Amino acid sequence: MDNIIHDLKTERQNVSEGLPPSFKLVPVAFYVVSVATVFLSLYFYLSKKAYETSETSLRERLTQAENQQSNFLAQQEDVSSNAKRAEGIAKWLEGSRPLQPVTAVIGRSMSKESTIAELSLDRNPEIPAHTFMQLKIDGGGSQQVEATLNAIYALNFQTYSAQQVKGKNSTDFQATLIYSDR
Repeated sequence: MDNIIHDLKTERQNVSEGLPPSFKLVPVAFYVVSVATVFLSLYFYLSKKAYETSETSLRERLTQAENQQSNFLAQQEDVSSNAKRAEGIAKWLEGSRPLQPVTAVIGRSMSKESTIAELSLDRNPEIPAHTFMQLKIDGGGSQQVEATLNAIYALNFQTYSAQQVKGKNSTDFQATLIYSDR
């Protein structure tokens, strides 16, 4: 024990005494602190390495989550754009009613004294439910226009912005036909 723990100050005759015996604990404390320093350094080093590995794994998970999120957002955007296009097509198909029944009803609504001089049905490409109708009737007058409009109303079409011009022996009628579900 004397080799491990020795006096820090030896006793010198007639000069000074040695240090008190409690000071023999200073080297013991030094060795304990040295060993604790080594163990704490090792502990902190291993803790730092564990933190770095967990941080890299968390960063990888974060990048994977961000990639998945961007993929989901891209898919969602594709689905929503396809839905909008499909909705537009569905609205166009819903609005584009066949015009053959309208022409047949107009032809059948004519009386013996009236004839169709001109009939034009032009569909609006942006709003297919709106069809611009130009009708020129020879003979019959306003009564014939009313009979034709009643026949068109029976097909669930409404007129919008109707204009009627009475000529010498003919009547010009213009209106926008709009299909309505009743």
